[in-house]
Formats: sequence, C-alpha cells, structure tokens
Amino acid sequence: MDTLFKSEALCKNYGRFPALRGVNMEIPRGSIYGFVGKNGAGKTTLIRLICGLQSPGSGSFTLMGYKNDDAQISKARRRMGAVVESPAFYKDMSARDNLIQQCLMMGLPDYKGVDELLELVGLADTAKKKARNFSLGMRQRLGIAIALCGDPDFIILDEPTNGLDPQGIIDIRELILKLNRDKGITFLISSHILDELSRLATHYGFIDKGVIVREMSAEELKKECRKSVRMKVSDIQALVRVMEKKGFEYKILDGNSADVYAEMNFSELARAFEEEGTAIITMEEHDESLEAFYLELLGGQKNA
Repeated sequence: MDTLFKSEALCKNYGRFPALRGVNMEIPRGSIYGFVGKNGAGKTTLIRLICGLQSPGSGSFTLMGYKNDDAQISKARRRMGAVVESPAFYKDMSARDNLIQQCLMMGLPDYKGVDELLELVGLADTAKKKARNFSLGMRQRLGIAIALCGDPDFIILDEPTNGLDPQGIIDIRELILKLNRDKGITFLISSHILDELSRLATHYGFIDKGVIVREMSAEELKKECRKSVRMKVSDIQALVRVMEKKGFEYKILDGNSADVYAEMNFSELARAFEEEGTAIITMEEHDESLEAFYLELLGGQKNA
C-alpha cells in the first residue's frame, strides 16, 4: 500500500502558541485513517494545512506525490474533497442545485453525475426542498456529496457524525465504507466518537499537544485492545514467575497488577500462586476499548 499523504517535522504556530510541533504522519492510499485527539490537539490545524487553507511554519508534507511548496500541488487538491468543521452549501438552493453550483465552480465539463451523487448519498428524493430545511443528517450527506464532486481520490471529514442520531450515524458510516470499498477513496476522518471510529478506521493517528503520539493499523490496535484477564496480586514478581512457568503472555501494569492473555483455570492458578507464597487479590475480564486505549496512551505520555 503506497502513501497518499506524508508529513515530516511539520510545525505551525499561532503567535507563540505551537499548534503543531514536528508532526510526522503517514496516510496509506486506500485507507480510512482515524485521526484522534482532544480539542486543541492540532487536528483541525493539520487538516487546514492539507487543504491549503493555511501554510506550515516549518517542515514539509507530500500530498499525492506533490510537495507542499510545489506550484503544481493544486493539481493534487483538485483530486480531493473536504468537509471541515461544518458542511458548506447554499441554504436557499436544493441539494441538486448545490451540486450543480459546485461542478460549475470546479470547472467541470458537465454535471451529468449530479443525480447519481444524490442517489449515492441518499438525497435523491429531496426534489426542490431548500437545504436550509434539511435535518442535520441530510446536511452532512449533502456536504459529502459536494466533496464527491469531481470524483476525488481523497476526502477529509472533520467530525462527520457529530450531533447525529443513531440512525444518522449508521447512514454516514455505511456511506463512507461503501465509498472506500467501491470507489477506493482514501479518507481522513477526525472524530471524537471513538467507538464509532473503531467501526470504520483501517489506520489510526493519535495526536496530543501538536505531536503525533502514535500511528498504527487497525490490526495493531486490535492486538493492543484484545481481551485479557486483569489480575491484582500481593507480589508482582510472583506473578511474573508463575506466568513464565506456564508460558502465558502478560503485561505488567503497575506494582501489583497485570493483564494476562491466556485461557486460565482458576483453581490451578490459585495453587501456583500459593506455591509462590502470594495471593490473588482480584481477577476480572478486561476488554479495552479504543477510548480506554487512547486515554491510557495519553496518560502514559504525560507520565513519561
């Protein structure tokens, strides 16, 4: 899988405030890249740099083969669409007229694909209804349809399911998956709804205080968030000895607890700990969510 976007030591300041501090980030072509971070972490700033709405203070990035200081980078940006912060459209126009206007603005030779786009995003039956009367979910779908004008290779969505009801979230999710699967469109999705993001993303980038803390694939994340048995014991070194003897995989969390990744017989385990002269205080199944992983990741960075 080749790279669609890659940044190197990307920095951006607002006055004395460092919004981005040496960001190194890589988005594989054909992926759905989940961009995770708190408010103020730098997500929107990076998105605005990619879209050409702002310029980096230092560092560089490559977008679809073009460097950010290449005069021809506009060619790459003509092959991308974006819905940043909130969908932009003409409120007094219908969905169809909004798409026609977007085609005209982009200098497209015709707008024969407009009706197909409306069908694709579920707005084919809106007829002459003005966009100002759309529900929030309909507005989000219209924003995605506008981003799809020109048949882009890359789409950026900033909080695409924010404020939607459960059915609206499902609709947007299914639309993104369909576009990625059927048209091969690469997505960068910034979202606070981490559980929903975990149903979409093939890759992740975690950003905090303007720094990419970690990048990983969905498969790597799944391994780190897999089910385990969380044990609290009176002697952590005794736990290490027992786990090593039994050949169980484990991860030490602190001075008296660990996650164990194995099927265990409690009676046998209790006897093994008794032979080591220590006690099991608690044992419980643990299935880490994306949100829990994220909080632990940031907590680890803060404590480092």
